[in-house]
Amino acid sequence: MKYFLAIDTSKLQSRVGLKCDSEVLECSSTQKKHASQEILCLIRNVLDEAGVSISDLDGIGVVTGPGSFTGVRIGVAAAQGLSVSAGAPLIGVSTMALEAKAASSVMGDGFYLVCHPAKSGEVYLGAYQCEAGKPRLVCEEFLLTLAAQDLSIPPIIKNKEWIGVGDGWAELAKIEKAFGLKFKGEPIQNETSIEDLLNLCIYEFQFTAKVNSYSVLPNYIKEPDYSTVNT
Repeated sequence: MKYFLAIDTSKLQSRVGLKCDSEVLECSSTQKKHASQEILCLIRNVLDEAGVSISDLDGIGVVTGPGSFTGVRIGVAAAQGLSVSAGAPLIGVSTMALEAKAASSVMGDGFYLVCHPAKSGEVYLGAYQCEAGKPRLVCEEFLLTLAAQDLSIPPIIKNKEWIGVGDGWAELAKIEKAFGLKFKGEPIQNETSIEDLLNLCIYEFQFTAKVNSYSVLPNYIKEPDYSTVNT
């Protein structure tokens, strides 16, 4: 794969990256919360820097969230439009998968539980097993309401030792106590590089069947129902 473009508008500042053979180019926004004004300019700038046109792209990746509600929608829409225009396949990746991958490059193989704040009193959780820098979902990402009378989590994430990642662990003690989870040290907050994003997108692209560009959608995570699951 010679030219691959990745788009991330899930944070306050947008960024795009382009992999040209072994070279990685990056362009980031100068202001916060300006995805709608800047994302197309960022894409054009990184393509111009490489001397590449949209039609040269072999694939496009986009971060689908969770993250900035408006930002994610803008990034996904831009990626869909480029995919159709370029005739290049599109892949979407989770913010939490990206953070698990980035953390595993420092901590090594293991089980990673990524936690992000959602609305007040709620957090998003994503459980991943990382091997050789490749994150694999242990179960579907889910929303946890911390004030709920009966906190429930997927049974499959119990009885494993987790590395906590992300900025949603203010209620770590409550989560640990409620579920009896075991953690390896304190949770870490790590930055993700554009190279992390490109490598994750390309990896997922290689192992995912080609999909219609408009089926790549923002990642809206809901609270699960485990009432029918045997523990």
